[in-house]
Amino acid sequence: MSIRLKIFLMIIWVLTFLFLMVSTKKRKADIKYVLPWLILDAGMVVITAFPSILDFFCHLFGIETPSNMLFFFGLVFLAMVVYSMTLVISDLSIRIRDLTQRLALYEDELKGDPDNP
Repeated sequence: MSIRLKIFLMIIWVLTFLFLMVSTKKRKADIKYVLPWLILDAGMVVITAFPSILDFFCHLFGIETPSNMLFFFGLVFLAMVVYSMTLVISDLSIRIRDLTQRLALYEDELKGDPDNP
């Protein structure tokens, strides 16, 4: 990997890190959702700085080329993110249903109260 490419990638990773941190600070994103992306960003910094690590893991797992390994790990990472978002959406759906039912019971209770017009 050429030094120009390493510098370019490092700039991209630093800008990505800063973007994630600003999003978290401005409360546009919660830290528990940004954390996997921060870990990925740190991993990419390490791989960019020491590309021989990628070759070592390719040999360890029996993968022919480093690009195939990056695609595989990218696919696994995205699958994990989708699964975690599915859990969050399911939890929020349950909480919304519960809140809607409580609101309906509260409104029904208010309608039956003779002191409340």
